[in-house]
Amino acid sequence: MIFTNLIQTNLRTKIFGEEIEYYQRLESTNEEASELIENGEATHGMIIITDHQFKGKGRSGNSWFMSPSKGIAMSLILLESLSFKIARLIPLVAGIAMAKTLNNRGFSPKLKWPNDILLDKIKVGGILCESKISGQSVNSMVIGMGLNVNETKLDFPEDLNESTTSLSIESGHAHQRELIVAIFITYFERCFEILQNSPEEIISEWTSFCGHLNQNVSFRSKGILQSGLFKGIDNFGQARIMIDGNERMFPSIVLD
Repeated sequence: MIFTNLIQTNLRTKIFGEEIEYYQRLESTNEEASELIENGEATHGMIIITDHQFKGKGRSGNSWFMSPSKGIAMSLILLESLSFKIARLIPLVAGIAMAKTLNNRGFSPKLKWPNDILLDKIKVGGILCESKISGQSVNSMVIGMGLNVNETKLDFPEDLNESTTSLSIESGHAHQRELIVAIFITYFERCFEILQNSPEEIISEWTSFCGHLNQNVSFRSKGILQSGLFKGIDNFGQARIMIDGNERMFPSIVLD
């Protein structure tokens, strides 16, 4: 069980996390967050969290595995109107916040564009942001975060055993999930504030955590397998990839 009072005791935020909705079991925290927004029951900075997410979503329709009572599945709700330029960089803010959180806990994380979280080149978590657009701005956003915390190798399905790890596997000991959530939300709020005035600082910080900068990457774009040299991200959070001597921008691809 996750104790919301422990999360709030460890928060160092102004707004985010004032309200926390906890569910023992939930299909998807992002779906629940979206429903609360639709029904007018959500507040800016509200956290949706569950002990057992059994239909978690990843990018491009992929699923996200969570072992009951061992990992973290949560969503943060933003209800402030955001410009497209700012909204596009929020996934980077979430990645930075998680990287800083894991640094705080003694790890050396890397980020894989757009927002896989890696430990020693193996995936330990991921971010999925979903927006509601109105006119020329984004009027709400849900930031979903999944993190493997206290799983053992036996907890993962066989097909994920080699490609997935947890904080416990990497460190050799268990971790308090409530503290990790509180640290993540605290860092997210700080980075979100920086984003409003200094987006270039967010881009620079994300780049410092990137695990494949100036390395060859492969990906599919419009169904075609391509490869090139990853040169970083532009001011809109798009991937900059050098292909046959030309730098091209990609807004939404998944790196292999």
